[in-house]
Amino acid sequence: MKVDARMRLQYRLQSGVFLVLFIALIAVVAWISYRYPVTVDMSANQRNSLSQESLRLLAGIENPLDVTLFVSPINDSKPLLEALFERYRAAQPNIDFESLNPDLYPDLLRSHDIRYDGEVLLVYQGRSEKVSQVSEASVSSAIQRLLRQGERWLVFLEGHGERNPYLEANHDLSLLATQLARRGFTIENLNLTQAGSIPLNTNVLVLASPRVPLLPGEIEILREHIERGGNLLWLADPEQASDGLDLLADLLAIEFLPGIIVDPNSQLMGLDRVDFALVGEYPRHPITQNLGSLSLFPQSQAIEFHGEDSWQRKNFLQSDSRSWNETGTLRGEIFNGDDEDEGSGPLTIGLTLERSLQNDAGEVFKQRVAVVGDADFLSNRYLGNGSNLEIGVNLVNWLSHDDQLISISPRPAPDTRLELSQQQQLAIAIFFLLLLPLGLLVSGFRIWFRRRKL
Repeated sequence: MKVDARMRLQYRLQSGVFLVLFIALIAVVAWISYRYPVTVDMSANQRNSLSQESLRLLAGIENPLDVTLFVSPINDSKPLLEALFERYRAAQPNIDFESLNPDLYPDLLRSHDIRYDGEVLLVYQGRSEKVSQVSEASVSSAIQRLLRQGERWLVFLEGHGERNPYLEANHDLSLLATQLARRGFTIENLNLTQAGSIPLNTNVLVLASPRVPLLPGEIEILREHIERGGNLLWLADPEQASDGLDLLADLLAIEFLPGIIVDPNSQLMGLDRVDFALVGEYPRHPITQNLGSLSLFPQSQAIEFHGEDSWQRKNFLQSDSRSWNETGTLRGEIFNGDDEDEGSGPLTIGLTLERSLQNDAGEVFKQRVAVVGDADFLSNRYLGNGSNLEIGVNLVNWLSHDDQLISISPRPAPDTRLELSQQQQLAIAIFFLLLLPLGLLVSGFRIWFRRRKL
């Protein structure tokens, strides 16, 4: 076939049009990728992307949130920190993020008391939070505190041997109180014999398993608190002093079953006792909807509810179907049903009560009460087990009507460490230290020998 000048021109035109269209296609793809970026996180546990909890939290930001990262160019963590806040900005358009070199802005460092390289300042509606140890958990917790409208007073009753939020004994609640304080709660103790009343600004009143009976006057103050619509968290151990608290239970239409919940699954999990209830499946409830791990309840008691007409009840913690409330001694062989007061699981460990009331101005509001048949699960000794901390934080958030504020926990990174057996280590050593050098030596000798023959 003879190629003349006309055909050459056609080929050149076709090549030119193809080149122009190809460049245009690349430009369109580049514009689409810039306008609608798509990222895929291939890391284990999706640790290079924001968690669902953080995304739900960011959805509640309705006003501009200014985030300023003070990090020097020589800081090795600068790219990681900036990448983290870029993920926040991409998930929420109301976030305005900027990274500043602290050496160039000494006035800002003084005015905001910035002391560390890599510290972050968050400002939302005139309120500010600083984060020194930057991670998704710490940043989301700071945002959570900024979103919390007004002060939240968490008041613990004291004077009767209750669990104390300021003491560090194994049975006390200082670790939980620290976590709640980081999330914007103000923690206070209250002795009713000295105060004479419960402050009206109390968002959540905590009754943490008193060991000494409350006085009749104190019971009356608690009754008035509930009747006027106060929120209450009642952590009720089997050993709590029941004198007087029976009136409180009647007011809430609940009853504590005798004995301690026995769960045979605890021995399957390696625990050397059966009086620890393990909860792995949770009823649908805002408090437990995002939980994915077991929670542990040492020596808990079951609860029954008898007031369907007065309260809206929801269970959020239930024992396994193989469990029961053991009323006898926990020694030797233990059987279900050897006492008529024993009942089979699933048994209710935690329930919430809610009802609508009117204040003096005629406004309708929701009153919330939560009762858990155990206080040990939030104590310093057991708070770090499974989802115990998340349950405690979510429980207080729900009681204070901050349903959108949830517990943000750092996700572990299981793929940052390579675990090899001895056989695998030996195989790798043989390959890299023996076979690979020997192969390279043989290949080099073969090439040298063939070139020599030429």
